[in-house]
Amino acid sequence: MRLRIAHQLSLLLTAAVVLAVLAVGGVSLWNLRSGFGDYLRLRDEEQLARFVQLLQRRSAADPSMNWLRGNRDVQRDLMDELMGRPPRPRPGTPEAPPAEPGQNPQGRRPPPPGMEAGRPPPPPRPAVSGNIAERVLVLDAQGYWLAGRRQPPHLARTVRAVQVNGVDVAFVELSAEPEPEGMDAHFLQRQTTGMLLTGLGTIALALLAAWWVSGHWSRPLRQLQLATHRIALGEQGVRIAVPGTPGASRSGSLEIDELVTDVNAMVVALAKLEDSRRHWIAQISHELRTPLAVLRGEMESIEDGARQPTPAVMASLREEVAQLTRLVDDLHTLAVADLGQLPCHFAAGDANASLARMARRFETRAAQLGLSLSIQPGARAMLAQWDFGRIEQLLSNLLENSLRYTHAPGQVHVHWRSLDDALELTVADSAPGVPAAQLGQLFDPLFRVDSARTRTGQHGSGLGLSIVRAIVEAHHGTVTASASRLGGLTIQISLPLQPQSLERRPRQS
Repeated sequence: MRLRIAHQLSLLLTAAVVLAVLAVGGVSLWNLRSGFGDYLRLRDEEQLARFVQLLQRRSAADPSMNWLRGNRDVQRDLMDELMGRPPRPRPGTPEAPPAEPGQNPQGRRPPPPGMEAGRPPPPPRPAVSGNIAERVLVLDAQGYWLAGRRQPPHLARTVRAVQVNGVDVAFVELSAEPEPEGMDAHFLQRQTTGMLLTGLGTIALALLAAWWVSGHWSRPLRQLQLATHRIALGEQGVRIAVPGTPGASRSGSLEIDELVTDVNAMVVALAKLEDSRRHWIAQISHELRTPLAVLRGEMESIEDGARQPTPAVMASLREEVAQLTRLVDDLHTLAVADLGQLPCHFAAGDANASLARMARRFETRAAQLGLSLSIQPGARAMLAQWDFGRIEQLLSNLLENSLRYTHAPGQVHVHWRSLDDALELTVADSAPGVPAAQLGQLFDPLFRVDSARTRTGQHGSGLGLSIVRAIVEAHHGTVTASASRLGGLTIQISLPLQPQSLERRPRQS
């Protein structure tokens, strides 16, 4: 089963927090127990050192250690002094309670069986945590028991010697605590419980945060999904509320907000494409209808006998067929260029000489229209690797556009020059000009400027400049349109002299 992105985000964030809590909690708990164990060991070593010093002071008068052997009162007094407790009253003294049964008048209990021979006492009772008296064992120099209780052999122990005048008179063993008990255990349990509760609280807060964040992110994504689904079904006018506008929810993510903006821009672009498609269909049908209507009328007139198929009539029909052929060829060229497959056959040649030869073909026609055609070629030869047939088509379309739309008497200037590894070609004409708002549309297919820029009886198909742009792009060049200093229009083109080298050059990321 595939999960929604909100659920995936929730699980991802929760899993990350749980892993972090487990890792940090585990390390903290281990560090707490390890540090607490170190603290207990240091405390035991400190108490053991004090106990050894106490034994050394008491043994200075009796190094034989007989004063300690089996004397429980002395042992209790040592522990009381070690712990800083006041001395206990002796039985028989005014402050002491009466002697218990089995005690002698001096308050001493009889030694346990076998203790007189220096044998160890019976198995010990369970040790009490933190009580050094229950975990300490004193042996004489020969290793016989003096005081304390023996502990299980698996417990770690620390041994210190009791010295008098540099001679070992006894040894003290302190066994490690099996497990913390009493106040130590209570402290450790309280810290562990606090860590566990903190970890559980953090995980609970992470669940709430993951649920909120995933919902906050998934809402705009859900809107995007619904909007793109409607667009895929062909619905127009779909818009998503842009983050920051009234009624729009912010996702908290810059990428999602930018994606919303890009989808809205895509919708606008698709609407423009659809309008352009409809405009194309309407314009193409209109352009094809005119020559077809003329052909149909002429042919019907011939069939009805109203007109005779004289050479003049047949020439008129051929002209209409030629116009129709040019229109179809231009449409085919643009269609192939839009697919990125405009056929170009590159060959080496002199760009300067070729452009001059192409431009001079229009001098006679310009003079017939009452226009002055000025050609300024480059100062030297320019070796180029072009499809010179396409370049001739490019220059012909530019000059046809200027001759068709420039009012007589007027001027048309053509000049080019070499700039580094490119050639800059400029075609400028005199009035009338093109409104600044329409300069960006000149290269759109089937676009025509208003009648102020049209000579009487001179109407083009609106495809010439579109073909110019397609040829320029096929040669990896650029083309721009601007107002001319002569009062009309300036078309400026930059063409690399070696465009095929740009195709082999790796793209920059």
